[in-house]
Amino acid sequence: MIKKLGKIFTLADVTLILFLLSISVFILVLIKDDISEKQVEISYHNKLLVSTQLNKDRIINVDDGIVVEIKNGKVRMKESTCRNQYCIKQGWSDKFPIICVPNEIAVVIKSKQKEEMLITK
Repeated sequence: MIKKLGKIFTLADVTLILFLLSISVFILVLIKDDISEKQVEISYHNKLLVSTQLNKDRIINVDDGIVVEIKNGKVRMKESTCRNQYCIKQGWSDKFPIICVPNEIAVVIKSKQKEEMLITK
């Protein structure tokens, strides 16, 4: 079987394949986003209300009729009193912020790794 592969692939082909595989693995390591290092910050009326880890399942009652849920490494607005319900329609998020303008709520996901990079630059 190795002799058959030797007829199909040259040394340059094997070198190129190994190079591309190593670059792919390197990129995957760079973009790996560890959930255990992510923080969820919930601000209400421009004041930080809650800061918690994204990997801990919780239901947070912000105000009457306003509920934020954290589950399985993602966050969503479960209930809201705003008229259009855009924040609820956004659904689950693990990267992008959820903003409810009428209720002045911001649910932001932060990574400790990115903050450390910003501080060192």
